[in-house]
Amino acid sequence: MGESSKQGKKAFKYGGSISKTEFDIGGLPINVFGMDELTPVYSRASAAPPPPVCVIIHMHGRTGSANNEEHIARQLYDRIDRCKRQTTSQGYTGPQKDVLVVSFDARNHGHRKTNELGQKGWKEDNKRHAMDLYAMYVGTARDVSFLIDFLPAYLFPHDERVATQWVATGKSLGGHAAWKVLADERRVTIGVPFIGMPDYLKLLARRTQSNFVPNAPPTVPGALRQLIAQIDPAQARGYDSFDPTVNPFWDKKILVCSGEEDRLVKWEYSEEFLRRLVVEEPSGPRGEMQGLKIFKEPGVGHVVTENMIEEAGEWIWSWGVSRC
Repeated sequence: MGESSKQGKKAFKYGGSISKTEFDIGGLPINVFGMDELTPVYSRASAAPPPPVCVIIHMHGRTGSANNEEHIARQLYDRIDRCKRQTTSQGYTGPQKDVLVVSFDARNHGHRKTNELGQKGWKEDNKRHAMDLYAMYVGTARDVSFLIDFLPAYLFPHDERVATQWVATGKSLGGHAAWKVLADERRVTIGVPFIGMPDYLKLLARRTQSNFVPNAPPTVPGALRQLIAQIDPAQARGYDSFDPTVNPFWDKKILVCSGEEDRLVKWEYSEEFLRRLVVEEPSGPRGEMQGLKIFKEPGVGHVVTENMIEEAGEWIWSWGVSRC
């Protein structure tokens, strides 16, 4: 079992009393919110098994850390818990999943920081910014798959619970990583990219222009461009297809949260991809895909707001927690 601690209620507006437990997963420290709040497991043979668990893995933004975004993890948990309690108060007696929220430091961030310049952009004289940025969030996305592999054994060593739902959320750099997870990791079926984008080539084209650096070698090496063409979500084969066998996003439930006035991760980096993205057959009188929702908050720049987190919590509850 990990090391558990209770935070004072004054520290956070939402979910201040939720337990926070620290684990070390093969050398990768993580925070897990909600371990103490899991439904108790009873040893008697006649006892009902505990509900399955929905695990949300949150990835933080550039220059930040997991601890910097603890308020997001806590509000996500709190919003889902409010949805669960409201449903129960309205007379629903069916099963709902337990919830855990996991956070960890991204590559070259927090306790994993090895190169401070690697977090910086061209204006701060980081000539390798194009590679560093992509490597950090692609690597962080791959860490999510590593965690999904090992978390059940670390969290439930007695096999007392089963994690049946995996969710990826992320802010900014972590939002880019969330898109990468959704494209690559079949076990993650729900995702919320906050102020992130799926198209690195579009981001590079605009940012090299605005920073007066060439969108060409050595600033953007051909090898990097080739890699992006092979692995970027916006370059994924079949993302606009109605064939589930070729579309990596098929049947995934995706909420995209963005500020209408975001000048850093501009909406144009996502717009074309989202216009073409297919996650299911359209349904209803308006022919919409129920599993894809775009929440653009007016008057908001490059920031994750409480409204966005509330939307995310309700989305995750609706698709991942209320359905056992």
